Parts: sequence; C-alpha cells; structure tokens
Amino acid sequence: MAGGFIFEKTIDTAFQGGKDKCLLIEPNYAYQVPLSFGSNWNDIKVGLFISFVTTGDGNENVAASTTTTTDYSAGGTTPDTFNYYGLVKEGASNSLPLTSDSSGFIGMQSDHAQFDANAGANRNKFTHSDFGGVALGDNRFISSSGTTVFEEKEFTEGLGNFNIVGQAQTSSTNADPEEDQRYFAYWGARYQVIDKGLATQKIRFTASYSDATNTPHGNSTLGTRALSDPSTGNLISLMNGISETSFSNMHTSDNTLGFEWNDGVAGAVLPDSLFFYNAFPNMRPRIHTWAVKKIS
Repeated sequence: MAGGFIFEKTIDTAFQGGKDKCLLIEPNYAYQVPLSFGSNWNDIKVGLFISFVTTGDGNENVAASTTTTTDYSAGGTTPDTFNYYGLVKEGASNSLPLTSDSSGFIGMQSDHAQFDANAGANRNKFTHSDFGGVALGDNRFISSSGTTVFEEKEFTEGLGNFNIVGQAQTSSTNADPEEDQRYFAYWGARYQVIDKGLATQKIRFTASYSDATNTPHGNSTLGTRALSDPSTGNLISLMNGISETSFSNMHTSDNTLGFEWNDGVAGAVLPDSLFFYNAFPNMRPRIHTWAVKKIS
C-alpha cells in the first residue's frame, strides 16, 4: 500500500484555477523531506496549509461529523502510535522519533485529535493524554535524540497549539475540509538556534497562526483562522508576517531559553529535514502547501 498520494480537489474558481493538489498521508506513514540548506541554519521558519479528512479507499473528501466532542485516538503507547510534526536530523537509518535509530527530533507529539462543535480556545486541537486528558487542547512539544527526551513542555493554545480543520458542515460551517472555502488552516513554526555549537546549545520555538486578531483559538473563531487560498503566494505572505500573529515563545520571551539540543560537551548537529507522521487509523492529514524560509 502506498504511504500517501497526491490528488486534485476542485475548489473555488477564484483560486488556482479552481484546483488544489494535496498530499494525503495514509495511517502509519511518514512524510520526510530534506531542507535545501541542510543543517546550515541559525533561524528558520516552517509553514504549511493543512486539513484532516477521514480514511477511505481513495481520495475521499469526508470530514468528521460531530455535534459534540469527537475524539480520534492514535493509540499513544509506542512511538508508532503517536503523531509527530517538526524537524528531524537525517541519519544512516531513518526512524520514528523516540526510537533507538532516531538521530534527533524537535517538534509536536500527540495521541489524539479532538473535533468539537462547541466554542473555546481549547477546542479543535491535537492533544496529548499526558497533559490533563484529551479534552483540554493541550499537546506535547519535545526535543529528543534516540529514545532520550532532552526536554518537554506542554503545548497549550496560549503557546501556539495548532488549529485542526476537519469538521463536517453540519457541525461547523467555518472549518469544513469538504467545502470550497475555509477548508484548511495555517501552521507556522519558527526555530532559532541559541549558543550554536556550544555545550549550552538550544533551539527556541515559536508558533504562529493566520489572522492578525488576538482572539481565542477555538471553533467560534475558525471562520477567521480557516483559509480558502492554498497558493504558495498566500503561504509566503503569511510566513513573511502579513496577516500572521505569533504566539508566546514555548518557554518565555527570554531569548536565552529554548529546548536542549546538545550532548553536554558541544552542540549537536542541527535538524535538516521536515517531518510529519500520521498515526491515526481513521484520519488522514492533507498537506496543501508547505515551505521553509531560511532567515539566517
């Protein structure tokens, strides 16, 4: 079975000639692609347009139908039953984060996706059951190498836990991947190296979202957070700060703090690849467009 495929979806004719090509990632498959500049960076920004649909035999464009909380579980007991999104260090034997062959990962780890028709800042997020249960919208962000977690932090809506678009129109007219409009969300992620090459080397992380208003991040405001134009130009505009708002830094506004990325003697080699792994047996992410910007 293929791990994913690209399909073409008809959208509003005002955008890209009415066509949108999406990468659909099947359950228990990863998408990994090297950065063009490898590990040679100090400050980069990753952005993607993403939505979620249910599984099927082909390119079904079906959302989660819910009027209350619907919890999609990935399992969450072994590394292959968690979802991951972030950066990895490519190794001689590429493997999932938190396995012995992993050369390094920094990013998001989750074991549930919560779709909820109710409003609230903690709704419609990836979640991690270690942080208060699946209904609170709290996720996990880690830096790791092999099976060792260097550092972890709770990834709350106040720090940037990303919106997930995947509800049927009967539940939310503002965030439906079956629609021609408002059918995906923007996930922005900035990584900045601190004390590069030193034993104190860290990577600072900041998340960002579309829309310049500082309103709650839940279903009631998905109309302003769900998007309709999946073009590269629109993605680049957001990554350049146009109609984009950053969340709080994952640790603090203090630039000296970040996630550990060293071996205690020197800075570890920086991540060099984008990584996304889908552990949901009944949901599939659709990546509409993605890009990486090297700031320095």
